[in-house]
Amino acid sequence: MTEIPEHLLKRSRQARGSTADEPTDKAAEPASAAGTASAPPTDEVPSAPEPAEPTPSAPVAPYNAAANDRRKIPWWAASALILLPIWAITYVGTLERPPESGSAGLLADGAHVYEASCAACHGAGGEGGAGPAMTDGEVFATFPTVAEHIVWVVSGSTGVGLGNPYGDDAAGRVVAGGMPGFGDALTAEELIGVVLYERAHLSHSEFDEGLADAMDEAIHSGDLDLEGHLDPETVTVDEVLDLLRSASFGTDDQLANG
Repeated sequence: MTEIPEHLLKRSRQARGSTADEPTDKAAEPASAAGTASAPPTDEVPSAPEPAEPTPSAPVAPYNAAANDRRKIPWWAASALILLPIWAITYVGTLERPPESGSAGLLADGAHVYEASCAACHGAGGEGGAGPAMTDGEVFATFPTVAEHIVWVVSGSTGVGLGNPYGDDAAGRVVAGGMPGFGDALTAEELIGVVLYERAHLSHSEFDEGLADAMDEAIHSGDLDLEGHLDPETVTVDEVLDLLRSASFGTDDQLANG
């Protein structure tokens, strides 16, 4: 027989030994895996951190709170507000302006005074009633000059006295009733205005209408100041003539003699 070398036998034995050990190792693997699966995890799950308490915000000032709560103007309304002044100017420009002629001045003031204080006695159109008429030349027959007429309206019948004549002697007017004096109730502009209205509009005097226009211009230009004039206690024909002359209209003869 051939003798097998010792090193080969040793290698054969090592090979057989490793083969016999393999099932044991493989069988141990499932058990180890099962043991690993069933074993509870040793690491603890970290707990969620507790939420931090919110830091209290600073109190809001009342004026800031009011501004935040106020309703904001929408963008489309803001654009409309920007154009509003232009629309207003355009609208005003389309309005019809009243005529300047006759809308203000002594005759306009006189018309208002006559309607409120004189028409009840002398008639709405000056036709007369409890008082004498203002039409058909009646007013000129009684008061040939505007100065005498103004003094009469300022002082009234009390300045003449019951039963005494007044106005032009040729007219034969006598105080028979109570013509009130309006010197304490009306301004100088209103007193002169109502007299010129009665003469220019009710009695159709072109001269008195021109005098009213001239006095209006003198008043607006500052050449004529009626403040403090026509006091019922001190009014005179000469004082009134001086006021009329300030208008630079007509001649002294026209103003003094009608």
